[in-house]
Amino acid sequence: MTQTTFALKGILPALSTPFAPDGTVNISVLRRMVRYHLSVGCHGFFVCGTAGEGLLLSRDERRLVVETVMDEIAGQVPIIVHVGTVSTRESAALAKDAAELGASAVSSIPPVYYPVGLEGIIEHLKAISGASGLPTYYYHIPIISHVPLVLNDFMEIIDQVPGLVGFKFTFPDLHLLWCILDAAGPDSISILYGMDEQLLQGLISGAVGGIGSTYNYQSKTVVQLYEAFCRGDLDTAMQMQRKVNAVVRILRKYGGNLATEKEIMKMLGYEVGQPRGPIRPFPQDRTALIRKELEDIGFFNGRMI
Repeated sequence: MTQTTFALKGILPALSTPFAPDGTVNISVLRRMVRYHLSVGCHGFFVCGTAGEGLLLSRDERRLVVETVMDEIAGQVPIIVHVGTVSTRESAALAKDAAELGASAVSSIPPVYYPVGLEGIIEHLKAISGASGLPTYYYHIPIISHVPLVLNDFMEIIDQVPGLVGFKFTFPDLHLLWCILDAAGPDSISILYGMDEQLLQGLISGAVGGIGSTYNYQSKTVVQLYEAFCRGDLDTAMQMQRKVNAVVRILRKYGGNLATEKEIMKMLGYEVGQPRGPIRPFPQDRTALIRKELEDIGFFNGRMI
């Protein structure tokens, strides 16, 4: 079983990748986003993941995003680079890039499209860990990957993947989260929780932090939630979770997808562009409606301005 002294915890925005009107990565907006999240106390970043449209970026673009974020943070906080692709060979190459650029850790979804079973997932993760030499996280997001795992599967991954330090766990089953940590034993594995709407419950269940897409536009609130939890102030933490969830409810009402999230960021003055195809853009006839609902909950008061 993996034993690790690697300690990465806290609030890590699953950073969105902004695009310029010509479709290229918008470096200046990306830098501005990173500066804001640092200013409100975020503890690191998760880049080129689902929210970052990593699977829709070329290898050169993914490298550019990592280089830009690394340059802007200037060693202040750690960065986890998502390197997942359909191809193990490509994922290993991206993992090597991440290591060369100075990332703190790498992460990967399971290989998708071709059903390879648990053995294939383990070999995929071994190749990534071996290519990077970095602490490695398995990214469990079955609602998108369509790869469900049970407790014994997680334990096999822990036992067989050298360098594995934890999981990005984007799944609502908190009993499974607790069972993984209980079965792995103290200090053997860590979980960064990916369900923004129940982050507090994930922390109570043993997660050491959170990685979320809605942190792109409400990281200040999420940091306040985490800090309140850490000092044992559950009343304030619950208050912050309610604020987070009010935004999540509106997000889901209007699609709950990357196009909706980018539209919210544009309302905050961040020209992040449209998501990459095949993701459809947010319907402009609904922009005034979602803006009004966000205004009604006080969303724009002091956020990312």
